Amino acid sequence: MPTWFVHGFRWPRPKIRIHIIVENLDDCAPEWLMAPATTAELIRNFQKLYPEQLAQLPNLRFIEQYDPEDEDTSSQPYAYVCDQVTEIQLGVDIDDVRGVCVQSDAWTALVELRDKIAEGEKVGWFVVVNGDVERYAPPATADEDEEDTETELSINGSGNAFEGSPGSPASQRSSLARSQEDETGLKKKGVKKWLGKIRKARSIKDLKTKDLPTRSAPTSPSVPPPVPPLPHSLVISKTRTNGRGPTSTGTA
Repeated sequence: MPTWFVHGFRWPRPKIRIHIIVENLDDCAPEWLMAPATTAELIRNFQKLYPEQLAQLPNLRFIEQYDPEDEDTSSQPYAYVCDQVTEIQLGVDIDDVRGVCVQSDAWTALVELRDKIAEGEKVGWFVVVNGDVERYAPPATADEDEEDTETELSINGSGNAFEGSPGSPASQRSSLARSQEDETGLKKKGVKKWLGKIRKARSIKDLKTKDLPTRSAPTSPSVPPPVPPLPHSLVISKTRTNGRGPTSTGTA
């Protein structure tokens, strides 16, 4: 694990939080100043607030101590603001490290910076151990996100209720979605059933039409041909036969 021999001062965590809130540093993580975005944002902020001091501290760094086996402590009580940082590799001669002279201007600037953000803290040398610099956390899976959503608390008029419990907003939304899906499914089933009935009715009608015997179109009654008039001699003959007597023809 990384072990550093640093020169600087401790910055108490409550004062870190207050500084970040007062300066509206949204990109800063007050519990872990070694995060790259947090370090960059703090350096820019210090350059704006304390330009004279930062000009003398070009290698200013923020160092955190961390014990990954200590699961009871969420964050350490302070971070370190350092102008010199040396990582200890297996062994180091402390006198050699301390023998590197700290420039008077840098020392004065560091003390002034201490007075502005962590008044009363000691400026000196410290050994800092960090068991996990990256503090890596695996990304949450889709199942974990779903479980977190279901277990979130929702505050309503009757008190706290789980989102997944009956009567909660999430439960009501899911019930409404299910009812809408059921209604849509019933409508689709009803349309399919209605179309099936139409097809069935059409098929029955077709079958009945095919089974019916073919009928010829009705014909109009035949009209007898006109009877030609009888000859005049035949009329006379019939008249005599009927007993009406001879008709006088009158000969001269």
